Amino acid sequence: MTTLNIKPADLLLTRSTGWGSWMIRFGAALRDRPNLVNHVAIVHHIDKEGTVWCIEGRPGGVGWRDAKDYLSSSHTMCNYKQPKDEAQRKIVTDGAVAMLGTPYDWEAIASDAANSFPGLANIWNLKWGPQGTVPGHVVCSSLAAFLYDPKAKLARPEGDREVAPADWLALWIDRGWATRP
Repeated sequence: MTTLNIKPADLLLTRSTGWGSWMIRFGAALRDRPNLVNHVAIVHHIDKEGTVWCIEGRPGGVGWRDAKDYLSSSHTMCNYKQPKDEAQRKIVTDGAVAMLGTPYDWEAIASDAANSFPGLANIWNLKWGPQGTVPGHVVCSSLAAFLYDPKAKLARPEGDREVAPADWLALWIDRGWATRP
């Protein structure tokens, strides 16, 4: 697979295995949202050997990840068609580095699960602190949302802590930005 189109600050939406990953996709299906992906990773750089390095939110906290498996998956989508200038790319990638080690947002995961079922939707209205406050905990999709806007002023799905991978894919589909890397 070629990665010539991918640049720093582009996002990869991908699909992983396991019960939790399946539940994220199932919840998206219940909400009639795109349900083929369950994870978001932020492209940080491509090293001199051609390895694409990402930063992602995950249960152990925000960390680095070689994107090889993501790029080899037929489910992975990218937003390289979304307009971004070099200054915005730098804001996203520098911000991602600054967020390394940030803990996982388990409340947001519970809220996302509840939002999948009629009668439980919107029982929480999770928000980060005042505008410009750095979140103390994130999930993969909310990390990207925080860095895209308000930080870099890039279009992103509505919501703070409750942004889901399906929300990203729906936005990209609506705007014509969803493509294979």
